[in-house]
Amino acid sequence: MGRTFLLTGPTRGLGLATARALLRREPDATLILAGRDEAALARLAQRLGKARPRARLETVALDLQSAPSIRAAAAAVRDRAPQGIDALILSAGLQFTTDGLTTADGVDLTFANNHLGHFLLANLLAGDVVADGRILFVSSGTHDPAQKTGIPAPDLRTARDAAFPPAAGRGEAPGTAARRAYSTSKLCNVLCAYELDRRIQLCGRSGPGVLAFDPGLMPGTGLARTYPPLLRALWSWVLPNIIPLLRAMMGPNIHSAAVSGDNLARLAVDPSVHGWTGVYVSGRAAIRSSDASYDRALQAELWALSAELTGLSPAEAEFAWKAVSPGPPVRPGPEPEAFTTLRLPA
Repeated sequence: MGRTFLLTGPTRGLGLATARALLRREPDATLILAGRDEAALARLAQRLGKARPRARLETVALDLQSAPSIRAAAAAVRDRAPQGIDALILSAGLQFTTDGLTTADGVDLTFANNHLGHFLLANLLAGDVVADGRILFVSSGTHDPAQKTGIPAPDLRTARDAAFPPAAGRGEAPGTAARRAYSTSKLCNVLCAYELDRRIQLCGRSGPGVLAFDPGLMPGTGLARTYPPLLRALWSWVLPNIIPLLRAMMGPNIHSAAVSGDNLARLAVDPSVHGWTGVYVSGRAAIRSSDASYDRALQAELWALSAELTGLSPAEAEFAWKAVSPGPPVRPGPEPEAFTTLRLPA
């Protein structure tokens, strides 16, 4: 058998496209499909298995809004991959249009699903990733206020602002806070990737590499499934058919799910990206992320709060508790062309 991959959110959109691209690139792979809908996972595994009969398809129940579910999923993954994991592909994501949604513990629901769940899963399984493996956090260009994405800019002066957003009452239109929570969660994905990479390096052993990935705007994916019916229809049926026009109007970072899925699969398997770590990748290029994403103090603060909220213990995670001095905020690194090892400077 070939290499082993874990993919979250595989039943639709970017996750589904990534699953197909992975098996096209690695037809002998073991692909562990992790998601909340077990029936949908089983149907997907059956379809993928028919198309790629040499692959080994496994399914694992995973609710990213539930720490017990995440811990159970991590244990199940270890049982299915005793020889280790070649890539953790953390693709699942939600965007809401209703303000003020929280978990039972009062944590912002978007933050909990898009960041906290993947933070815990990555920490529980990072020690099982092979030395030259990869951990891939799916972020978004919405994390960067300098990019005009149409989504409100992140609000992350402190880590607690992400977990417990300031009370509504800013006079914003309904749904603005919910969409801002999405961009904030995507900034958290980048901050988390950089902090995990630093901790792995400080442990003094090789790899795995850690990357944050921007798939670009992808009309037709399930990201708009909570939108009103008219907007959902526009997103699902109209915009996917005019991507060339959208690119001409809005810029090149607009792709079909199939293109972005292949770009993400490339980061998991392609030898040409071996050694890339601690960087942000948009499409197929390593670029600078937002200025705020390089703030070491904010990275460390978010890490500490995330460990507290998930109950992550030293015994559970090989890299989580390596002492890290936050230091001053880090200035953005050099242009990608100047990279030698594709690591932004410490």
